[in-house]
Amino acid sequence: MKKVSDIPSPSSTPTAESVTPTIFEMSLPDKEADLDCDEKDRAALEAKTPTPLEYPEGGFGWLVVFGAFMIQFCGFGFNFSWGVYQEYYLAENIFPGATLSQVSWVGGIGASSVFLTGPFQASMTRRFGLRPMIAAGAVISSTGIILASFTKELWQLYLTQGVLFGLGAGMSILTSIAIPVQWFNKRRGLASGISVAGSGIGGAALAPMNRFLISKVGFRWALRVMGLSFVVIIFSVLVCIRTRIPIGRRGGPIFDFSLFREPGFVTMYFMGVLVTFGYLTPVYLLPNYVTDIGMDPKTGATLVSIFSAVNAVSRVILGIAADKFGRFNILALCTILGGLSCYIFWLNTHNLAMAVVFVIFYGANGGGFVSLFPVVAAEVIGVERLSAAVGLLYSSNLFGNLLGTPIASAIVTASGGSYTWAIVFAGTIPILGAILLLTHRFKIEKRLFVKV
Repeated sequence: MKKVSDIPSPSSTPTAESVTPTIFEMSLPDKEADLDCDEKDRAALEAKTPTPLEYPEGGFGWLVVFGAFMIQFCGFGFNFSWGVYQEYYLAENIFPGATLSQVSWVGGIGASSVFLTGPFQASMTRRFGLRPMIAAGAVISSTGIILASFTKELWQLYLTQGVLFGLGAGMSILTSIAIPVQWFNKRRGLASGISVAGSGIGGAALAPMNRFLISKVGFRWALRVMGLSFVVIIFSVLVCIRTRIPIGRRGGPIFDFSLFREPGFVTMYFMGVLVTFGYLTPVYLLPNYVTDIGMDPKTGATLVSIFSAVNAVSRVILGIAADKFGRFNILALCTILGGLSCYIFWLNTHNLAMAVVFVIFYGANGGGFVSLFPVVAAEVIGVERLSAAVGLLYSSNLFGNLLGTPIASAIVTASGGSYTWAIVFAGTIPILGAILLLTHRFKIEKRLFVKV
């Protein structure tokens, strides 16, 4: 027989104002329970005790997935095609005297700036709302790309195609990335895989498109076309973005440092720090690498396109695999295989055939980090807290995206143009991140062949 003291107190459960009726169905106390309280207390308890979140597993959720897909298409897709611009800037000496290491900072700054607003994301979303944040991000990123077309000095490119583009893209991406998982449970890996596949499809489409535009109208007008297109695309899919979990009241904490008291969150955070030091390095350096071994510059853009296409497909497949075999298991496995592919294939790439083998294998496994990182985070943190935590969690990606490719480029320069140690660097760091994740996975379940 239950007593009043056995029932969660109102202070420990969500208030009526913070719970949306369409998300939570209000639960009734057990009819057989003997509640030693008056009718007022009973009514209060009934109104304040929610049942667990239910998931539609589809419906409007697929439109949410599509909206997130297109935002990733524009943001990360353009990021993936940076190698095309980097190769062109160096080959045509657009910025006289600039070295590979100096130019590569543009890509690093752009990729890292995506996560610059991460720690503030939850606070800004509470204050301004989901769609205004995404719209503002689209305007800022497009403005950065367009302003890059007017640059004369390399430092100006750091600020425009680097900081401004990345900052705006991050506002849109980080706001939308946690929304699809709110609509799915059994298909969460699939939904997340499809939504983040937008970056791979974007890279596959935009790398050759940028190369084509540069050859036809020059890099300045190519940038302007990209900037204008992105703002139109993102504004058109805003109607698809809808959350199922209340954002919360204004005035919450800017940084929720309580998350760092949870071992799972700390593990995910430092995995994000490590993996991103190597993740984009092959994508950014490959166009220069293939020209250095005697291939045509167009080949570099084609390889980036192949990588992005395979990457996009693999994100969906790995999402399905994660739902079936365990999200921790698949994330760790594909991250390790992506790192090993740098040792096995990239180190031995001296012709087009081996280059294609490398981008296919790396693309098939490297995409798992992007597609499954938010899925495993939802397991660790809980879906209800994910929207508030995702920005802080993704701020971990800032350091590696900023420094990874410039460090690898500096290694190439210091090695007299040899890519060997840069490749070793790019392959080793993600493996270390996967090992860190495995330490937490084996704390949950010590048996190896078990779904986790």
